[in-house]
Amino acid sequence: MRVIGLTGGAGAGKTTVACQLQRRGVPIVFADEVGRHVVAKGSPVLRALVATFGSGVLTTPDGHLDRVKVGHWVFQHPLALRRLNQLTHPAMRCIIEKRLRQLAGRGYPCGGVEAAVLFEMGLLRSVDEVWVVIASERERLRRLVRQPVEPPYPVRFAPRWQNMWRRLRSQLPSSAFIRRAHRVIVTDRYGAAEALRAHAGRQEVSSSCA
Repeated sequence: MRVIGLTGGAGAGKTTVACQLQRRGVPIVFADEVGRHVVAKGSPVLRALVATFGSGVLTTPDGHLDRVKVGHWVFQHPLALRRLNQLTHPAMRCIIEKRLRQLAGRGYPCGGVEAAVLFEMGLLRSVDEVWVVIASERERLRRLVRQPVEPPYPVRFAPRWQNMWRRLRSQLPSSAFIRRAHRVIVTDRYGAAEALRAHAGRQEVSSSCA
């Protein structure tokens, strides 16, 4: 089975592109969904996170991981983000590779994995082709915050804007994605769904991933 690795920074539109590929018959493994699975209540990874960072990473009283709280914290502390990735990425990679093998066993000619951290997770070895979805930093921030990014910023939006900005700055720059890309899909002008349709008009994009 030919495997597409679909990646790009937060807000670039990669999930929208992945959903468009699904509609064309290409099964996609979403890394974010896998990430939620590996930190589920009672999981070994969640226990390791609590042992490393303390019980403050949990919601109360149900004991699930507080993903919003942890996200805000680690994007302000690079060493904590690195440790979080060290604890979660191996389990995620194992599940993603297993699901890709299952898709191949079902006879799909092509499949894909959508992951912002495709490179950092060590998934290059598992894909045949890398598709990078990019947009300008300003456009990505606008999509994430869903409000104008021109100053002055309304007070009620300031914390959210700052959190999203830290998230963008913690990720690889577009140039680092592009250097490893086989195909680049730019979503600034029309949005991700329209960009894929335009891309498909130039190159056949179907369930065979030709």
